[in-house]
Amino acid sequence: MKVANKFVDNFIKFVMAFSSLILFVVTFLQVVFRFLFKYPLPWSQDVIRICFVYLVFFGAAYCVKEKAHLNVDVLLTALKPRTRLILEIIINVALLGFFIVIIYYGFQFVSTGQDQYAPYLPIPMSIFYLSVPLSGIFMIYYLIQQVFEQIKELKDKTGGDIA
Repeated sequence: MKVANKFVDNFIKFVMAFSSLILFVVTFLQVVFRFLFKYPLPWSQDVIRICFVYLVFFGAAYCVKEKAHLNVDVLLTALKPRTRLILEIIINVALLGFFIVIIYYGFQFVSTGQDQYAPYLPIPMSIFYLSVPLSGIFMIYYLIQQVFEQIKELKDKTGGDIA
């Protein structure tokens, strides 16, 4: 499992780093060409958009791994540790359901973009849309691990008896 986690983590980090780098370089070139040469690079908008979309969605998946998403935990902190853990498991299972919906409708959305192309580059819009279900898969991957860790922690706290 550690090898798979390392591979997935490195893949997500690579996509985020590569997207950030290309986003920075192309945006910088766009500014230079527009203001110094008075010639905008029309294709840059497509590249910037695809890099930004992948950066945001893969960043969201990485935030699931790091448990870094915004949350309001006033209620959770007021609960006893065992009750809080049970509620966290319930929340994560609900999130799993939400991510399954994202993946399902994300793939439907991808199929609608096969005949549409980016305005300036011959890239099908389905490549842009693919970031949604892919990030959903990674979110589920990380969330399942967290749920199993929480269940293990709950068993440890209750001496093996969850009920």
